[in-house]
Amino acid sequence: MLLLLRLAILMTALTAQASAARQILFVTHSAGFRHDSIPVAVRAMEDIGRRTGAFTVTATEDLSAISAAGLAAYDAVFLFTSGELALSDQQKRDLLAYVRSGKGFGGAHSATDTLYSWGEYGELIGAYFDGHPWVQEVSIDIEDPDFPGHRGVAPSFRMVEEIYQFREFSRDRVRVLQTLDTATVDLRAAGVNRADGDFALTWCRPYGQGRVFYTALGHFDETWRNTRFQQMLEGALQWLVGDVAANAAPRTAEAPVVTAVRTPDGRDGVQAPGALVRIDGVHLTSGSTFRAEGTGALPRRLAGTRVELDGRPLPLLSVAPERIEALLPGDLRPGGIAAVTVSVVNRTTVPVTVPIAAAAPTLLGGVRLNGALVLYATGLGEVTPAVGDGQVTPLAPLSVLRQMPVLRVNGAEATVFFGGLAPALIGVYQVNAMAGDLEGALEVELETAGVLSNRLVIPGSQTGSAADSVLGQ
Repeated sequence: MLLLLRLAILMTALTAQASAARQILFVTHSAGFRHDSIPVAVRAMEDIGRRTGAFTVTATEDLSAISAAGLAAYDAVFLFTSGELALSDQQKRDLLAYVRSGKGFGGAHSATDTLYSWGEYGELIGAYFDGHPWVQEVSIDIEDPDFPGHRGVAPSFRMVEEIYQFREFSRDRVRVLQTLDTATVDLRAAGVNRADGDFALTWCRPYGQGRVFYTALGHFDETWRNTRFQQMLEGALQWLVGDVAANAAPRTAEAPVVTAVRTPDGRDGVQAPGALVRIDGVHLTSGSTFRAEGTGALPRRLAGTRVELDGRPLPLLSVAPERIEALLPGDLRPGGIAAVTVSVVNRTTVPVTVPIAAAAPTLLGGVRLNGALVLYATGLGEVTPAVGDGQVTPLAPLSVLRQMPVLRVNGAEATVFFGGLAPALIGVYQVNAMAGDLEGALEVELETAGVLSNRLVIPGSQTGSAADSVLGQ
């Protein structure tokens, strides 16, 4: 009897869960070009719903479903359509009212190649198709890593796709989520119509009380089968039906301004080859903050932001509207002047000049470890063998400094027995020295090539291992 009662409770819970699942209407009517990927798209949408248990997808090519009565049963409607759909004026009014009332509206790929004669549709979805200059493998940047489904995909992914460009597109009315990395295409290719270099591929926006999402991806079967694409789509669909929250407010691309290029601890002055640098300013991203954690080699673009030194893209550790952390190339020639620029989407700062010296030592952190001091720093100069820009330092062979720094502990020179790049980190040097029986707080300072570092205090009570540093990598 007790077992039957438990089963009844379980069945009631499962029934309640199924009845509470959101409903999505997936319209795949083609009045123009029909994509071969539609059947795979339907299966992908249905599979995402089943896998998550968050929603049920009903696919149809029957346009009569787009009506006040037909849409009433659904939490969102999603289009993979083309051409001038035969919608009556009443159906058009019903669709707009449905979204404004608080429901979701989404579209994939050719959903912008639809309903050109209905201007309100273009305003709803955010733009109209204006050709596809490239059908190739490209890199796609995640411009808003906080949008549902994006965290595990950022900072970028590669995909073979038919890449759309758009007309009647404005960042003033949509929040761009993904953009084409134009470094992976030929901007002189036939059919390129945009002169501003802004090739948004995925966006969202509020519409009345409702939510709108569009992605230009989806031409090929392989796109819909791609696990990263499905992960992004899963997050977007759950946002469309109202189960997860996200900021969809448009973000206008303000002109970025660099105010200073500094050492990581905020000092102005010279920089060194291979050094970590801090770039301060305003509007240095389109609004996102993101750190390239767990990405292996550092990316050259984060959240739509790119930094160049004399036209050479720099590896980026983190970006935020008011600060960027970047890594200078290890082969810079000391004694020269370099120019730093920051590009946000398609707007670039005025160049800021930076003098380059042989060394610009900056202490980042340190620990006592078994009678030794293990210090972490940047800007200590040339190593051998060299490590590729933005690459993780290998465990072997060790990359050793060509010129060992002088270390002073509480004003007295200490014996350094290793100096070089820290294994398993990026752009960070490690200096090991004898600590002996020194007690209490230790004030340490480095000198390299005649340049003094900042002073760092290591508390007397500090214990731990090299992994306990404050570097955050």
